Order: sequence, then structure tokens, then C-alpha cells
Amino acid sequence: MKRLWFIVGLFICCISLQAEKRALVIGIGAYPDVDYGWPVIHGDNDIAFATVTLLANGFSISKIDTLRNEQATSHAIGEAFKKLIATAKTNDVIYIHFSGHGQQITDLDGDEEDGYDEAWVAYDALMEPTPNYHGEHHITDDQLNAWLKQLRQKVGTNGRIIVVSDACHSGTSTRDITEPTEIRGAYSKFELNGIKHPYKEQRTIEWISISACADNECNRQHRLSDGKQCGSLTYALYLLRDNLSTIVADQLSALLNKTINELVKRPQTPLVELPNTNNIYLFE
Repeated sequence: MKRLWFIVGLFICCISLQAEKRALVIGIGAYPDVDYGWPVIHGDNDIAFATVTLLANGFSISKIDTLRNEQATSHAIGEAFKKLIATAKTNDVIYIHFSGHGQQITDLDGDEEDGYDEAWVAYDALMEPTPNYHGEHHITDDQLNAWLKQLRQKVGTNGRIIVVSDACHSGTSTRDITEPTEIRGAYSKFELNGIKHPYKEQRTIEWISISACADNECNRQHRLSDGKQCGSLTYALYLLRDNLSTIVADQLSALLNKTINELVKRPQTPLVELPNTNNIYLFE
């Protein structure tokens, strides 16, 4: 009998340690006030497409957390990351998706050669500094790096972390004011007065990072047949969803390049950054 209970206990333990797929999907379309400077885009439309993509690749709806529009404050995004870090286990697959505005912000720690960090624009972030706002609600790549390193420690070397950013991340990615609903990103940089440290070295990447465009390009939205708009990167992944589990990640860039350029009809170069490992599959 003791042997039987030992086997049952071992079986239950193995089930509880089984790797899981978890996701956080953030989509912001309408920022709170015109005084903030951010025009309406359609990042909230991306949540449905990203969810379908995830469901097609083995994610359970109960393991997909979403933040839409006013839910996606900087505090809420931070709490969502804390939840991911707290619940992540060895060998888990973690997918993080952001659709919204992106902006460059003054780099104060010297890890950016051009002097600017890239940042996700949370719902409560302002476009320009004010006497009371100094970028506290911008989600910088420094902050993301810290959260992702904690996730890497939890999922281990064999776990998978995928970060998808359907936003402009560079000040060199300009917004065409005549097409404010078609391009995601900041027209101007968020300039902070502070001590800039000399450039040292960019951090190494320990996850799969997929961005909608290169630093010197615009990230244009895709207009659907019914007139609605969504992110070009989000929609490209949606179109490729049934093949993503068999696509080697270092081959994904060419596929996304072809798909996105067919969607937006203008030059746009998605970027796929990988750890120093070959033949990584996006989903397994």
C-alpha cells in the first residue's frame, strides 16, 4: 500500500511540475486625454488576434492575461509582470505582447549607443516631460530587461520567453501627421535633463524579441476589409499562426518581412533578435 501511495504521489508531483504556456497581452488604442499628445491608434484590436494566435499554439485561455486601454497603466503592467514571475516554473513558455505607442526616452545609464532607451508607452504616460512628470510611466527597455531576467531565472535555460512589440520604438520612426491612425510611435523623443553616462555596452539578450520594424522605419497598421485597423506584426503572426510551432525562429524574420510588406504595401523591416542559440522554435 505504501508503494502504491508513493507512485500516486510521484504522479501528482510530476503533473504539478509539468511545463505550462503563459501569456500577457497588452493592447492600447485610445490614450486618456488629447493633452497627453497621443493620437488614437488600434492596439486594443490586436488583443483578439494575438489571443487566437496563442490558442492555435497550445495556450489555454485561462493562462492568457490581458490588459486593454485604461487597464494598461504602468502600475498594472508592473503587477502583471510580477504575477508572471511569481507563477512561472522551470521549462515554461512565456509570451508577452505589447501593442501601443512606443517612444525613445533619454538613456541615463549608458547602455544605449545613441543615448536613448526605447520604451513602451503605458496608458498613463505623457508624451513630453512636465514639472510633475519625468517619464515614470514609460516602460523602458531597462525595466523590461530587469523583469525578463527574473523570468529567465524562473523558467531556466530550457524555458522559452517570447516578447512581441507591435509599436515604434525609435524616435527615428516618425509619425506622419496626415495619417495619424495608421502609424504607431512617437513623433518626438522624451528628453530628460540628467547626467548621461558614457556608452558602455548593450545587455545580451536571453529571450526571443520580435519588433514590428527597424529603428529608422515607421510601424504602420494594417487596414482590414471592414475598415478596422490592427497591428501589422500582430496580424502577420495571426496569418502564420498554424505554422509557428514548426518555424525556426531565426527564419521567422524573412517570413514576417514578406507577410508585413504585403500587408502595408510599404517598406518595413521586422526585427527578430535571438539568444546565441541556433534552431530555436518559437513555440514547442
